[in-house]
Amino acid sequence: MSSSPYQEPGSIVNELLSSKSGGRGLKSIIFSKNKTKGGPNKSTYATVCKTMQHIPAINAVLNDDGGKLRKAIGLDTVHNKGLMYVMLYELLFSKYKSIRGGGKLKRMIIKHQTALHEGVNAYVSEHGAAAGKTSVNFPRYARVNILQSSINDMVKMLQESFAKTKSEKPFDKAGSIFVDAHVPDLLVLHPSASSFLHQNDEAVKSGNIVLQDKSSCFSALVLARGNSTAPVNCDFIDACAAPGNKTTHLAALVSSLYNDLPKSKKKKNGKKTKPNSTIFAFERSSTRHKILKSRADTLVPTSQKVAVEPILGDFLKSNPKDPQFANVRGILLDPSCSGSGIVNSPDRCRDGRNTKEDKAKRIQSLSNFQLVALKHAMSFPLVDRIVYSTCSVHDEENEVVVGKALSEINETMTDSDEDHWQLVSPACLRHWPRRGKAGGAGGLSETQASCLIRTDGLDGDETNGFFVSYFERKRVVNTEDLETNGTHVVNDYNLPFYEGQFANMNIIVEPKTAAPAPSKSKSDKVAKKTDNKPTVRGMHASTPKQSDCRKLEEKIAKKKAKKLAWKQKQALQKSQRLSEKKSKDAVNSSKK
Repeated sequence: MSSSPYQEPGSIVNELLSSKSGGRGLKSIIFSKNKTKGGPNKSTYATVCKTMQHIPAINAVLNDDGGKLRKAIGLDTVHNKGLMYVMLYELLFSKYKSIRGGGKLKRMIIKHQTALHEGVNAYVSEHGAAAGKTSVNFPRYARVNILQSSINDMVKMLQESFAKTKSEKPFDKAGSIFVDAHVPDLLVLHPSASSFLHQNDEAVKSGNIVLQDKSSCFSALVLARGNSTAPVNCDFIDACAAPGNKTTHLAALVSSLYNDLPKSKKKKNGKKTKPNSTIFAFERSSTRHKILKSRADTLVPTSQKVAVEPILGDFLKSNPKDPQFANVRGILLDPSCSGSGIVNSPDRCRDGRNTKEDKAKRIQSLSNFQLVALKHAMSFPLVDRIVYSTCSVHDEENEVVVGKALSEINETMTDSDEDHWQLVSPACLRHWPRRGKAGGAGGLSETQASCLIRTDGLDGDETNGFFVSYFERKRVVNTEDLETNGTHVVNDYNLPFYEGQFANMNIIVEPKTAAPAPSKSKSDKVAKKTDNKPTVRGMHASTPKQSDCRKLEEKIAKKKAKKLAWKQKQALQKSQRLSEKKSKDAVNSSKK
């Protein structure tokens, strides 16, 4: 029997780890392979994601004690490194902790199976129970595409779809759909709804719903609603547009705002041959440009309000004075970045052997590119507002870029002071608590830093790490105090606002301690039946259908949390005992 069950995920992991991938992420690779018959399926995608998320832990185990295990299994000498990583994940961290199939690579790994399991157990003991945690489960955010549908219609469709499924997951329950308090038209669903929506829901496939993380929605929201006095019936540029989620979100927001304008302010278009607003969407990669165009065609229907015009080209080579862009007043710049804020992204877990110096060089290279891109956006003479955003948590890609761009561009201006750029706190996110960082290499003041938006997926924001800055020319800044409560969301849908209901259920994927190959005795088989049930806190595997009572869920969640705290305490005590033992042994050996 061959090792074929892992050939496809292994080849994708190879591509992700290789510099020859051209920086493409997992989604881009999967999409390109899906264009041919027999592309990667759901199982392959899941295996690749989990393998990539565990590579840092696998490398830590292999590199311990001078890298003896790494050399023993021959990781650095094998031809198919990605396949070996997949097999190591399956053996050490997967549900069944075994490798299917056969072949030379499997034999190389199984030969050292006991040492590998001991290494994993030592790693978990040393780093605590959280060391084996594979992911953080955020709510599943679903943006309703109001260009094609409405909140009420989509809620009804989702409820009907959930009712048809035979599973007993939490997303089936009544009251499991919420409205986000910051982003209009954004629904908040239980994390367990993700796989269902990806595979089964017609609303997603038809483009009526877009699965988009909350923080990713901030860029378009801020550009469209950062200043209430800025005109809506103008053109925009999305400088780095593919795959198109932010582009199409901006289109929906502009269309919505145009509908709210009084008739006297709406652009008169007698012959109705040109849309009121055009979004010029740049993408320099031909492959990603095709993705962008396909996405725009699906999500933005032809209308007289807004249109998306994909451009195959490099934004940095565009001419700011091109007549084509004469009506452009806003630019959305979300350039390539390190992606360090994306908590569960497999793309952030590449080989894991890069030195600190290598990582620092890469971040600095990205920062230089981002600064050039932002300064180019600021050079468009008629543009009066810009959003610069990243999914990075590094200051070098965020506050430093913002600070340098402001100082360098404003110093070179010879025009009126009214053309100078300045940071503005976006009205639509006025009450978002997490803000930017003052001082440092960016040299921003406390006032400037308070205009910046940050999110942290590891510190309770329930969305991926993100950074948003909003610039306006001095001539258009609204100095009046905007009448806003910090959100433009109007809840007329008979749905509750999301206020951390899923976070309170402590939905975390818990680690399982690695163990030697399981025994096949009767008692072990009975234990296996119970141990293999999902360990999602807030949901008990044997919960009866009538258990939608919130009090019962809270009781179970507290019990689980108490048990986890006990396990963490035990792991810590064990680690301390091992440390003390090593110290005593060292003292005794020195005496001898």
